[in-house]
Amino acid sequence: MRRVSIACGMLLAGMPHVQAEPARITWEWYNTAEVYQSGKLKGHDDLRLSAHYFRLAADKGNTAAAYKLGEIYENGIGVTRDPVLAFDWYMRAAARNDKHGQLKIGWCYQKGIGVEVDPRIAAIWYRVSADNDNIWAYHMLAFMLADGEGVKKDVALAIRYLELSLPKTKDHWAKWKLAQLVAGDDPTRAKELLKEAAAAGNVQAAAELKQ
Repeated sequence: MRRVSIACGMLLAGMPHVQAEPARITWEWYNTAEVYQSGKLKGHDDLRLSAHYFRLAADKGNTAAAYKLGEIYENGIGVTRDPVLAFDWYMRAAARNDKHGQLKIGWCYQKGIGVEVDPRIAAIWYRVSADNDNIWAYHMLAFMLADGEGVKKDVALAIRYLELSLPKTKDHWAKWKLAQLVAGDDPTRAKELLKEAAAAGNVQAAAELKQ
């Protein structure tokens, strides 16, 4: 855990200071942005205005708005898609101990969104997010542990994390992966997991059931 803290401290060095508590007005801007993003107003510039109000809120220290801007720039919602800006806004959220921002930083490093691919750093950020009680971070760590991606392979810990996260994520790929990991010790459960994954649309699980 100490190495994780040191690594994150190095990554966060140089981040701009953000006020401890966002002003009340930032939540008014945030809520306005969500209305525009929802499409309820059905105007031509709704998405652009949504990004504008999220930016106003984020610039004044609203962490949730910073995360939203990360999504907006990652996916090009109302703005020109910009992976580097997406990473920057996710990092601003992560720097304020936002578990969703921390998860996204891990995702960016794993997939090369705005930064060079680095599975080792990705795993560090997933661990930070997991320690911040993000169940999806345990999900992502489980896959990395199962495959030895960025971390030392640890099947037992991967199974533990999948068992922890699956009741909430219900993810069919997690069921498929867990089926692979437990097949040797519990083939009956592995088959049930494959059936559940296949029923949820997982083509890989469906193919393995036919074998």
